[in-house]
This record gives sequence, structure tokens and C-alpha cells, in this order.
Amino acid sequence: MIIARSSEAKGFLTPPPHRRELKVLLSPSIQAGVEGLAVGMTILPPGESSSFHAHEKECETWIIVSGRGEVRVGDEHQPVEPETVIFLKPRIPHQITNTGQVPLRMFWVYTPPGGEESILDGKMI
Repeated sequence: MIIARSSEAKGFLTPPPHRRELKVLLSPSIQAGVEGLAVGMTILPPGESSSFHAHEKECETWIIVSGRGEVRVGDEHQPVEPETVIFLKPRIPHQITNTGQVPLRMFWVYTPPGGEESILDGKMI
């Protein structure tokens, strides 16, 4: 069994214009025995957004835990709130913006793993 707690994971702060905190919780790069996925957390302050980006190989699933925001996938925009799950295919540009008054907290899952390497290497996405 492998247990990862966000309170114990190292946080990586991204610079402006897309300020947020990223944590990698599970990855084959940091835990022996993890395979097939990577799991992390994003903490997005009010008014901030991720960069508009795509992943070449990984599907990404977001699970919104707290806060409110808007997801942009290609040209489509959708509101998100706690208990919302979003699935993103590879090579599709996407972005999340915190439109609320409190930090937006979400888990993300990469399948297969690999996208988390840019976070662990300090080359934030």
C-alpha cells in the first residue's frame, strides 16, 4: 500500500502570470511500485488560472475538491464546482481559472504518467 498526503507533499509555486501551487502526490518517479498513473494537486488562488496548454501523451482527469471556476477546453468554456470531474484527452488545449473568492483545490490524474515530470523538474506547465 502507498499512501500520499497532500499536507506532506512538496509544493511547487509557479511564477506569474499563472500563479498556482502544484504538488505531485503519486508518481513512478517518486514511489517504487507506482505504475500506470500519476496523481497530484493544484491549488489555484482566486482570480488566477493555469496556462492554456496541452499534453502530448497523457490523458488528464481533474477532480474539483473546493472552490469554483471555469474550464476552457479548446473553444468550449464550462463552469466547475466541488465534486465536478473533468476528463481531458491528449493534445487538446485546456485551462482552468478560479472565478471564486476562495482557493480552488483540485486533484489531477495523468494516464499514463509522465506529465508530472515537468513539475518535478521545475519546468512548470
